[in-house]
Amino acid sequence: MIMTWLRQGGRCLLRLPWVVITLLALLLTVTATARWPGLQRQCLRWGSWALCQAFSVRLPAPLTLPASPQLVVANHISWLDVVVLSALLPPAAGTCFLAKAEVARWPVIGAFARGLGMAFIDRTSAFRSYRALPTLAEGLRTRSLLFFPEGTTTDGADIAPLKPMGFELAARTGVPVQPLFLRYCDGAGRLSRAPAFLGDDTLLESVLRLACAPAVAVTVAVLPVLSAAPRKRLAHSVAASFTAVAERQPVPRPPVRGVPFPRRSPGSGGPPQGVAG
Repeated sequence: MIMTWLRQGGRCLLRLPWVVITLLALLLTVTATARWPGLQRQCLRWGSWALCQAFSVRLPAPLTLPASPQLVVANHISWLDVVVLSALLPPAAGTCFLAKAEVARWPVIGAFARGLGMAFIDRTSAFRSYRALPTLAEGLRTRSLLFFPEGTTTDGADIAPLKPMGFELAARTGVPVQPLFLRYCDGAGRLSRAPAFLGDDTLLESVLRLACAPAVAVTVAVLPVLSAAPRKRLAHSVAASFTAVAERQPVPRPPVRGVPFPRRSPGSGGPPQGVAG
């Protein structure tokens, strides 16, 4: 147990300074290049890659996706999903992330998200979400949009029920839907819980847990593209695709180890569940 704590503490001490330096550099460069969207996207991609390296998160090869507009959807595990996908998505697609409105009010991350032109949607009621669709659909005609249809986070082994509202964008615009399936594994190929942002986690707890954990490897499965269809049919098809790849490549959960963080009592106010769909 003592050796485990020493190893975790050593990893944290080595990584955190680089994480802070990389994050500050990313914020500065993305803000400074706001007038030049193409350059800003490149800076975001490079900075996201560097931030993953600072956390010892190993990325696969960059994704190859069409430059034409698509509705990109992915399963949701953590705030890290956005960093990983920013590093892997081709800049030519100009993909915009869709986040729930609470993210805009987060310290540091909120300002960063607004500076990148991230799209926000108020999910406090179905009416408010539906009212935002025309504006989002207009943007989807010129560049790709990525959202997380689960609307919450999981540990990566299970799939939460998908919310069909976002798929209305494909039905309205006729753009295809590109599903992606993310998974984080440790060096032994087991599912890593370190990146998961669940329940009552705070952002600080999540960052410290990731900084203390052994190196994490990311896999991203690019699933077959789906043609535009009614939103409920698309949600069902994407859910089936996610479930199929999860069952085809089962990854055992490791035993619960690592830095124990104090937990709040059930029902207490936790953070918003990451970037939402």
